[in-house]
Amino acid sequence: MRSVVLVLAFLTYSSLHAAPPLPTCTEEAQTYDSKVVLCAIPQLTETRSYRFIARFSGGHDDTRASIQTSLDGRPLTCEDGRKTESFAEDGDISLNCRFVLSGAPGIHPSLRVTVRWSHAEYTNFELEGL
Repeated sequence: MRSVVLVLAFLTYSSLHAAPPLPTCTEEAQTYDSKVVLCAIPQLTETRSYRFIARFSGGHDDTRASIQTSLDGRPLTCEDGRKTESFAEDGDISLNCRFVLSGAPGIHPSLRVTVRWSHAEYTNFELEGL
């Protein structure tokens, strides 16, 4: 009987402290040197931090790369420590934008990121919850 109570207590605790659902991202458009990524962020009940990362390889002296972010159609300002542009960087390059969203009932934010590059190879992107 005691083990049943412990299992129920653990399941209750786990469900109350479960990680929030992850955003789902899709590629909306792509050309040979740009990509638009749209991420649907699940409804938030509390403030949550995210970081969008775009990765490239083959950077050299004339490589350019950038990311431009918007939330629900409005420009999104990234927090300190961001790196949204690169020029003439050698090797592997990653750009990032960290931002915080406040939870509000009924709100399902939509993040749009335009990724641009030249003289490098786009590798991938990731949106991670922090």
